[in-house]
Amino acid sequence: MILHTTLIFLHILTASAWFGMSMRLGSQAKLAATGQSAVAVDGIRTISLMGMMLIATFVFSMTLLFVGDGYPGQPQYHIASTLIVLLLGVQFVFLRPAWNRLRDSVSHTEESNQTEALRHARSITIYTGLGHLLWVILLMLMFWNRLGI
Repeated sequence: MILHTTLIFLHILTASAWFGMSMRLGSQAKLAATGQSAVAVDGIRTISLMGMMLIATFVFSMTLLFVGDGYPGQPQYHIASTLIVLLLGVQFVFLRPAWNRLRDSVSHTEESNQTEALRHARSITIYTGLGHLLWVILLMLMFWNRLGI
């Protein structure tokens, strides 16, 4: 019982940390695109921490699944497991490389690179929004039984 409760707490804590760190990522990307390289460097740290929190969230969710003997007959947990894998993909396949491209384009001071940086900033905003959508759907699925739907 204590292990289960601790795992739930850690799962919620790490998922909330990912969401909280991602909240200002779009505006940070736009600020970095204006040529503020310090923001671009700080953003990669944020992206790295987000990745760690997301991996921890996934590990805690899978541990909860196995500690609780799985969830037979409850498809929402299986859907949620798939969606968290998709969220990991958004984080590591799209968001992180987009931030790296933004950082690289900010390091060059040419005018054409600012246009490219703004394009990367928009991509980061889109990927972050997609991540938020998946996160909210995951949250709804966690409480599906309690919603009485």
